[in-house]
Amino acid sequence: MHFKRFEFLLIAALVAWGDAKKCDQTPPNAKILEPSENKGVFKMIIETKMENLSYLPDQTYVVTLMTTVPDRPFRFFMITAEDPAVDDTTYVLSNSPPDVGHLKTLDTETGRKSRYSERCFNSVENMDNSDKYRVDIHWISPKGGDNEQKVRLRAMVGENEEVWYMDDADLIIQLHKDNRAPIDSPPTVQLENCGLCSEARYEVIFNGKWSRVSHPQHYPSKPDDNGYTHMVGASHANDYTLWAQGQEASDGLQLLVEDAVTTELEKEIVAEMNEKSGTRTLIRGKKRHHPYMFEPSHSLFRVDRFHHRFSMVVGMRPSPDWFLGTTHFELCTLGGWMESAEIPMYPWDAGTMDGVSYESARQATMPKSKVLRVEVGSFNKESPFYQMNLNDLKPFAILQVRRLDVYPLQDDECVEGGEENTGEEGEGQGENEDESEQEAQDEPSVQESRQNLNQEGCVLGDWSDWSPCETLDGSCGIGVQTRVRDVRPRNFYEDRNYLQTSDSNGCYGEMAAKIQKQHCYVDC
Repeated sequence: MHFKRFEFLLIAALVAWGDAKKCDQTPPNAKILEPSENKGVFKMIIETKMENLSYLPDQTYVVTLMTTVPDRPFRFFMITAEDPAVDDTTYVLSNSPPDVGHLKTLDTETGRKSRYSERCFNSVENMDNSDKYRVDIHWISPKGGDNEQKVRLRAMVGENEEVWYMDDADLIIQLHKDNRAPIDSPPTVQLENCGLCSEARYEVIFNGKWSRVSHPQHYPSKPDDNGYTHMVGASHANDYTLWAQGQEASDGLQLLVEDAVTTELEKEIVAEMNEKSGTRTLIRGKKRHHPYMFEPSHSLFRVDRFHHRFSMVVGMRPSPDWFLGTTHFELCTLGGWMESAEIPMYPWDAGTMDGVSYESARQATMPKSKVLRVEVGSFNKESPFYQMNLNDLKPFAILQVRRLDVYPLQDDECVEGGEENTGEEGEGQGENEDESEQEAQDEPSVQESRQNLNQEGCVLGDWSDWSPCETLDGSCGIGVQTRVRDVRPRNFYEDRNYLQTSDSNGCYGEMAAKIQKQHCYVDC
């Protein structure tokens, strides 16, 4: 394609950016230099599926320029992506122009009518002067960084050399960055400190969805070789990172995604096991290959107030170095341990091998790149995501997380009746717990740095109802509500005289009641 030509124009425009100003879209062949009044005949629209014309970083959007009157075609046009802060008189004196994304012509019937403009930076214009009723192009949004970056898409439309339109409300689209997390992000807010005086046991379930039906473009030619590697991950503290966008893949991750070898990554996780930092549990689920790719892969793990997050990865076969995963998934919330969640999963590129398709030839990336999302909306025809809008991409897997049990802790840092939240206790939640646990334990799925659970000799009564939400000063805002449960000796209900004769197991007296607190909010 005209890739090299586009890159040359982009570099030339960046070099000259210090002397740039707002693009003058006046048609070069115009006989009348003032635009006419559009009156809604011609419109530019963008498919964002977002409210208030907002965009998500580094995603592909379809921009359409069209006539609303069937017998009023247009012959020439220009569409420009620019910073709204630049007007007709404002010159940009910067060597690093603001990132407003970039426009791409399309290899479609309505996209081949456009070409990259040599008059203005980041602009496309008409290929010829034939009649046009609709033109489609792609706008790839900024990669991120500036949370306040606004982008203006501005169009000029010309019916002939004397009648043309510009700076009309129907020909301008102004977008702002949507700072909400992507749909495959963990659903909870990350906490620096988890104040729960309890531990929890979780099950993580990986459900593969990659198929010829859901992802037909360039689907592997030998589907019998398709599969997912073992699921590998860890429950961990804030200071540990299994993988992260924008960071280099570790040697263990590189071996997993390139050769489906898990041992090195597992060693890296185990080496970081620590009582109050690093990792706690090694997560390991079964690999799945054709024709069993849609069978779920399970694993169990534990979390505590130090290790209250988890991360995991699953390699895709075949692929250059693509994987599915989640990182720093927070399980601790102000209301207790998260009960359950489900997120879609999309491919990530480990940055260690070159290749644009599932079956690309093996060639190492030199030097090693960073972990990034696989390029959706790629303009390489060999890519499975060629000119694809991210909104149309179906998930490659669904990741489910569910809480199985909560174990209250009694130690020096968890004082009864204190301000720390013990978390909600549940036992054996889920009808298929025994079955899923058995499958998960077929693999060496749980390795732990410590355990401190000893509830023998105690019977816990039922929780009382939550108290009303109250703040310290009685005003509105963040408050606390509490509930209480009895802690009794195990044979208390069998022998009512027990309390008068024995207190040897410590389940009565100072442990006669357990108090749980949680944060709440009082409306004004």
